[in-house]
Amino acid sequence: MASQLPPSSPPTPTAITCLREIFLRLPSLPSLVRAAFACRAFRRAVRSSLAFRRGFRALHAPPLLALFLEPNFEVAPSFLCPWRRCDPDLVAGDFFDIRLSRHGDANATGWEIQSQAPSCDGYFILHKVSGSTKRSAAYSPLTQALDLYLQYTDLQLYTLPSEDGQTPSLVVCVIHERGRWERAAVFSWDTMKWQIFPKNMLPLRDGARTGRVLRGLIWWPNWMCDKIVVLDTTTFQFSLIDVPTRLMTEWDNPTYKLGETKDGNLCLVDIKDDTLVAHHFLTADDDLVVESWMLYKEFPLHLIVKSVTGCSMEEEDCHVRVKVVAVFDGFVYLSIFYCKDTKPCELYLSLCLETSEMSELFNDAYRYNLDVHPYIMAWPPSLLQSKKESETESTGDSVADDGPVGTEKASSLLVVALQSLSQALIDDGGSNKEIVTEFDAFLHPKEDEAGSLMSKITSFDAQLITARDRILRISA
Repeated sequence: MASQLPPSSPPTPTAITCLREIFLRLPSLPSLVRAAFACRAFRRAVRSSLAFRRGFRALHAPPLLALFLEPNFEVAPSFLCPWRRCDPDLVAGDFFDIRLSRHGDANATGWEIQSQAPSCDGYFILHKVSGSTKRSAAYSPLTQALDLYLQYTDLQLYTLPSEDGQTPSLVVCVIHERGRWERAAVFSWDTMKWQIFPKNMLPLRDGARTGRVLRGLIWWPNWMCDKIVVLDTTTFQFSLIDVPTRLMTEWDNPTYKLGETKDGNLCLVDIKDDTLVAHHFLTADDDLVVESWMLYKEFPLHLIVKSVTGCSMEEEDCHVRVKVVAVFDGFVYLSIFYCKDTKPCELYLSLCLETSEMSELFNDAYRYNLDVHPYIMAWPPSLLQSKKESETESTGDSVADDGPVGTEKASSLLVVALQSLSQALIDDGGSNKEIVTEFDAFLHPKEDEAGSLMSKITSFDAQLITARDRILRISA
């Protein structure tokens, strides 16, 4: 009888270190996913190290999946994304079944994407008509943020990731009671409970637009004309930060974008006098107490435009228009509209603030759009160590392999938090009775649960996960 081969011994610490050094040199996140799932030892080397994840992110540009164009959320694939040539059907695909969701059936009972203005600020605009009552909400599947527009109150909910990049750990709800006050509430994954904080006494005007989560803070750059509203999610206190003097505007719709540099410092990027201007925060002892802004980098736009379009900003026939789209991990994303040979064109590019390196992302005939939102792929759950793996690693017990893609449930932490928010508002008392009544009508309709808002959110999450996982499979 043939002798059985002895079980392979686990790799030594030296071998694991060498593996990680090799993996750091892979060109992209999809390449890392494919390499990590060649065998269990490779996967464990990647999954078990937070330092490796940070190092890989620091050495590579943010993994751009696609560009979503408003108002119809069309997909503009990036030149740098490997799925462009591999899967042309996916390029033309409708990631979120928008065409099916906007059927305009007057007798429909579920939530639909608004037909005239499907999206704004990266959120799908949703509405539902029940009898004479019309309800409105907005959801961003890219950030898992939700706005509920009640009669006299707006609820903004934000999903915050944990510091180590694991599954989301917090949901923060900002309660805007129009004409009265703002309050914050937090739902923790660890406790599975809501905590509602006292009313904010800061004089904030009505009409808060959507915020952005950065470094554990929620920022509203468009809430006040010359100030940025900030909510610290450790103390749950609101504060106001002045906009750099050079970037102040008389209009109520500032054009600057907030983001982070590669080393994690908060930054603000705008265009002034045909120059791309980047400022970053000076903080006191890194405790997130903002002291002042400092000029970080400047880039003359005429050089950028000339190098990527061949047009001059001074030529009247070119009609050049440049806009800051977003800032992620030290990369500024720009849109450039121009005319060439009388044909309107649009171009998207990324600019590294640290190295000044530019990469063209998309260049084609102009398609009508109001805004663009880069979708930066999060670190795949398939490359995160589970609690079970962490507990069995030292004992050598085996753990079943995941598939080569993410396996998180479409039912997100946000949905779990929504299910208990109503009871938390009741327990808090005060003026919450009216809010609870209307909130329950949003989330717990009398009709079929398949038409509920939570089922719509879950559907959007599932569609994005499916598209992302398909891209990871084909992007070798």
